Amino acid sequence: RTETLLAAHTVRTVLPPELPLVYVDGVLLEQAFVNLLENASRHTPAGTKVEISAHLLPHAVSIEIANNGPQFVVGEEDKIFDKFYRPNECATQGFGLGLTICRAILEAHGGTIQAKNLPEGGVSFIMIIPKTAEAPEVPRD
Repeated sequence: RTETLLAAHTVRTVLPPELPLVYVDGVLLEQAFVNLLENASRHTPAGTKVEISAHLLPHAVSIEIANNGPQFVVGEEDKIFDKFYRPNECATQGFGLGLTICRAILEAHGGTIQAKNLPEGGVSFIMIIPKTAEAPEVPRD
């Protein structure tokens, strides 16, 4: 769903082989991914990188979508999840609901989402999804 939007970006995925399955509503979680990737395509210049990575935590899986585009104004990292919030410098179309929807989806799964500026430049969105049930084993090819 985001292939065309991200065509001008380099997209890299880093997923460890031991990453377990987690019990989620696939349609809702896909929407959260689409919202975050659409934002990356809108708010970062062509030619910038977008990286999707995941890490296993003791009781959850952490999924990070990072880019090397412009950073948030200090103090804005939490406000961007508020309904209808749009930064003053935001010149793109939209109603300011995409990140609010992401937060609602993660909270519906008992998880969280946060945004942060990266020390090397760019921003990161981190979704934490708890391992609430034992995931089925899937044979590896």
